[in-house]
Amino acid sequence: MNKTITQIVLVGLVLFLFQCQSDNFITHSSGLQYRFITKNNDNPQPFINDVLLLKMRVTGSEGNLVEEIPPFRIILTKPSHAGGSVEDALGLMHKGDSAIFLIKANNYFIYTKQRALPEGINADENLIFYIKLIDIIPKAEYEKERELAMLSDKREEERLLTLYLKEHKITDEPTLSGLYFIELEKGTGLRPEPGREVTVHYEGAFINGQVFDSSFKRNKPFTFCFGVGEVIQGWDEGIARMQVGGKYKLIIPSYLAYGDESKGPIPAYSTLVFVIELLQVEP
Repeated sequence: MNKTITQIVLVGLVLFLFQCQSDNFITHSSGLQYRFITKNNDNPQPFINDVLLLKMRVTGSEGNLVEEIPPFRIILTKPSHAGGSVEDALGLMHKGDSAIFLIKANNYFIYTKQRALPEGINADENLIFYIKLIDIIPKAEYEKERELAMLSDKREEERLLTLYLKEHKITDEPTLSGLYFIELEKGTGLRPEPGREVTVHYEGAFINGQVFDSSFKRNKPFTFCFGVGEVIQGWDEGIARMQVGGKYKLIIPSYLAYGDESKGPIPAYSTLVFVIELLQVEP
């Protein structure tokens, strides 16, 4: 059977079963309406701040698919709104349970997801949530797991930096902070002062040489207020050493850039390599 036809048949079947059994929904004290498909009363239930591994599928009241999210992790928090929320739903479940919940579209998108209603979804419409709670990870266990992952990522970053320095025969010593500052073309003009605007051309690359951003290619210089935290710490420190007319390479460890957070195309724990040309400093 054609995949698209199969999906339509499945959606229709789910909607039919839902409509036929809608009288079986229970109303929780929060106002949440729900019905369990499988229930494991002997298994643990989550506490606030536990990390939950779950699958979720959301449809509109007519069976139209709104969201289908593969297994993902979420931290259980207090209810994001009154009247029955996703947090209320998760708090009712045991590990291994699967259930159906009815939640107002406006409440889910505005208060839980903090975004506007998608086109075609009515504010007062009951969205149908199909949720399976796969696992419950206590907060302490999750933090230990995350700490070990972070330590591993840091060690890998250090290993890659060591290889990069060796392969490119860089013998310059880093600054006290760990920044590598390499002069490519000497500048002779003004030095930047905190609070003044500076204009630069730049190219940013990962340590493997892959370029992720370049004002050179766009032919559009970048202007910002220097020394007030508008850019990453490694930029402020490096540009403080520059003079107008010069071009410099900065090798910036992640703790002077974006650290353990991802930023656009930049993964967490990324050492960044920037070539920066200082074009102008506000007098």
